[in-house]
Amino acid sequence: MSIRDRFRACALASAVALAALSLACSFSYSSKSLSDSVASSSDSSSSSSSSSSSGSNETKYRMDVESYTEAFVVSGGAEGAFMNGIGDLAKKRGITDWESDENTWLGIGRGLGHTKIDTVQLGVYQTNWTGGDVEKTKLIQKGFDQVR
Repeated sequence: MSIRDRFRACALASAVALAALSLACSFSYSSKSLSDSVASSSDSSSSSSSSSSSGSNETKYRMDVESYTEAFVVSGGAEGAFMNGIGDLAKKRGITDWESDENTWLGIGRGLGHTKIDTVQLGVYQTNWTGGDVEKTKLIQKGFDQVR
């Protein structure tokens, strides 16, 4: 291999690495932007809805989870960040023990139902996000079916 060929190979490898790094930074930024956007949306909806008496806090929380899930799946958010985002929404609505709250799992299912995923993808999300918990999986399915 000539020096010129080695230089081209090295330049190509550097360009690929730089592109991958740029993509990773862009994805990280877009995930943060999605999270900030959902938090901002949640804040504005909570401040505007606090003046109205329609809907319970639990219903508003379920709707927050539904919107967040849809946005997360559509944007291709980082898998590990999803449950942290749900926890943040619960905290903002004063929901404790959100992992056991039916509204969490119904909201997730409804959010998934608003996307273009198929039943195979639904099953993957159910398994990943519930850890195989049968009751939570059923609630996600119920929420999904409500909007499909």
